[in-house]
Amino acid sequence: MVGDSRSFARPACALLIGAAALGLSACSESEVDIVAFEELTMVSATIAPEDERCAFGGAIIQTGLDTNRNGTLDGDEVDASSGQVRCNNTQPAAASPLISAFVAGQGMPTAGSSTTLSVTATDSSGGSAVSYEWFDVTNGMVLAEVGSTLSVAIPADAEPGDTFVYQVTVTDAAQVEQVRRIVLTVSELNVRPVTTVSTQSHQIFLPDGLAAPVDQPTGDFDGVVFFAGTDSIPANQQKMGNRSRRDLGGFAAQRRNFGFGNNSREELDNLRNSISSRNEYTLTNIATAVTRACAVGRYSMALENATSPTDLTRALVELVGLSVDPGALGSFPDGLPDEVLAALYEFRLSVCFYSPDDVVVLVSLVVDAVKEQYEAVTSGVTDGTNVGEADAMREQQTDEFVGTGAGGLADFLFVIDNSGSMGDEQDALSQAASDFISVVTNSGLDFQIGTVTTDRQTLRGVGYTNDTTQFQDDARPGTGGSGTESGIYWAERSLLSTALGDAEDGSSTLAGYPRTGASMSVVMLSDEPDQYSRYAGSTFDPNSNLFIDRSYPVYSIINEGSPGDYDDLALATGGSVASIDDITQFPAIMNAIATNAGGAASLFQLSETPISSTIVVTVDGVSLAEDSTNGWQYVSGSNSIVFRGDAVPSEGVEILVSYQYIDDGEPASP
Repeated sequence: MVGDSRSFARPACALLIGAAALGLSACSESEVDIVAFEELTMVSATIAPEDERCAFGGAIIQTGLDTNRNGTLDGDEVDASSGQVRCNNTQPAAASPLISAFVAGQGMPTAGSSTTLSVTATDSSGGSAVSYEWFDVTNGMVLAEVGSTLSVAIPADAEPGDTFVYQVTVTDAAQVEQVRRIVLTVSELNVRPVTTVSTQSHQIFLPDGLAAPVDQPTGDFDGVVFFAGTDSIPANQQKMGNRSRRDLGGFAAQRRNFGFGNNSREELDNLRNSISSRNEYTLTNIATAVTRACAVGRYSMALENATSPTDLTRALVELVGLSVDPGALGSFPDGLPDEVLAALYEFRLSVCFYSPDDVVVLVSLVVDAVKEQYEAVTSGVTDGTNVGEADAMREQQTDEFVGTGAGGLADFLFVIDNSGSMGDEQDALSQAASDFISVVTNSGLDFQIGTVTTDRQTLRGVGYTNDTTQFQDDARPGTGGSGTESGIYWAERSLLSTALGDAEDGSSTLAGYPRTGASMSVVMLSDEPDQYSRYAGSTFDPNSNLFIDRSYPVYSIINEGSPGDYDDLALATGGSVASIDDITQFPAIMNAIATNAGGAASLFQLSETPISSTIVVTVDGVSLAEDSTNGWQYVSGSNSIVFRGDAVPSEGVEILVSYQYIDDGEPASP
């Protein structure tokens, strides 16, 4: 590609195509004196931002001899081998990427299968006048296809783990181009398929059951939009329920932090606040946690007006998914004629922070009335296991276990605020106790629950118990307790152990808890900041304490506007934070805690961090469903498999857990 209007009859270093505007480096005066007059430099193409070669865009510079002395480089005068890529140091104010979506319908194909690669792109003026050039990187071949899609056939003799890399170059009439690559990894037959999305710096893997429309968003967007409903979920994976053709929407996108958060948690808070500050959205935090790579939030979202999944997805892309600030969408996938309208959604938002210029946002939203039907899909989108570097390798792993006939030992210590303002919250917790015990029991766990208050370590009732009625009573300690509340201090006191080097034994230790071989999870409920120093005479360090040292995850149900150390401790220990404000959400909050705490007690800890939506579990050769009632679940916080209901393996059976995982070195900043 050779330009004309941007060539010069002067030395290359004297005028470098408005170098300041492009953010490129110019040359010194001494270099100008050395270069012969007839050697000219030109920009043969402008590189758009979010390119494989240049994050902020740049230019391709070529040179040649002006042999006919006409003051410009003609096509036959350009030295074809002289092309150099010069990258901008910062994002040009007016520049936008051409490619908004690059998707492989099957990102982990098996040998002998095929998949389709599709690109959504616009020209630099916002139109559709672009051309496509496809390149087989693995075999070093330019391909004949010139459209926006490419059908790829995987050789029948390909081995699991083999990779095939394809590159697309999109160019518009103004000679602006953008290059993007995608990696296909050959899979074994015993893992589930995923859709692969290629952004500027990452591969993102989406679970089977999501539909990514061919017509993806255009404009300032780098990622993919997806939907799910009865048309996209395979019939053999559908549960009974009042589902519609489109109940779920969401997106995965790469963007920048635009000067706000400095890690995953801060950026999650920033994006959450951007949404909740709008009058039309009310968010209640069900569970916020920090995993290996990402900050993961799960919320109940109440809308001022009933909205379709398509329209809500677009609104959230515009709020938190654009790659430029300020930015704008062009086109967007159409909604369905009979699409459901809802005023209550389950909303999941995850943020993976790699650098201020490299943030991945994962969003799913599903009509609340059918959220259980999509649990496997929503968790696979947003649990953070599905994001890797653009050039990361994917590996295959199978972990082997033997069934014990049980689900492990799990002990729980509840610390309940018994000050004067807690009557309604205690009642709500008591009512949700049966849901909590039901989830724990359904996991086959041998469990015990103890309860103390925020002003003393004395165990309530009969001490530790697995009786639902007793726990419901223990969860109502009354409201006559001290106004100096510290769930952290009294939980710590209760768990002191001389056998572990402490000066005394606490109430839980004296009662024999945690039991040998049991996990210990601590659940704290309070509407006031923790006042640890009022009892201890010193401040509490959320990052260095008994709970971290002894691997006791903490789950805090608190007033998020005034958390004290409750939230920092929960996230530092691998637990989660939930909001106390909406007591109608206590059943969902307790269910989430029971699920995650059950993972801590699981006997089935995986050796690698899987792409969770690829997991296949077999028991004595029979594949089990991913199901929260009678099947298995992956718990990302503990990197474990938890079995539920009738699927709890009996003693002596062979359990195989097969999956793919991303081998990309260091994780993102939590």
